[in-house]
Amino acid sequence: MMAADDPTGTPGADPPRPSWLTGPCPGWCTRQHAEDDHPEDRYHQSQPTLAAAIAGTGDAVPVTASLLPATLAARAGRYADDDLTWLVVEPLEGRPYLVITAASARGLVHVLQEQLRGLDAEAG
Repeated sequence: MMAADDPTGTPGADPPRPSWLTGPCPGWCTRQHAEDDHPEDRYHQSQPTLAAAIAGTGDAVPVTASLLPATLAARAGRYADDDLTWLVVEPLEGRPYLVITAASARGLVHVLQEQLRGLDAEAG
């Protein structure tokens, strides 16, 4: 298959590297970069991982009244000229979404595991 951005027409060739992309892509980046990418779109992005969930906005009383089935996508990102990596958790069906740094995500995983251990202890 010929790459759409390949000016040589060489089958299977990678698109040319944009001049604004001065460093290598992280190993997890699956985003296609182009010379004419808007400056706000010049970021690395991982392939999303999907999870089925029951989620809501929490803006109803009781809170559970806002819960609906949802598919959540989690992905990593980093602007091309930055060292800060972030993670995004967002419903495929729209907003709201959560953007946190990788370090914050590690902390969140820890506290969520702690909460789940408490629930498991009660159920066990």
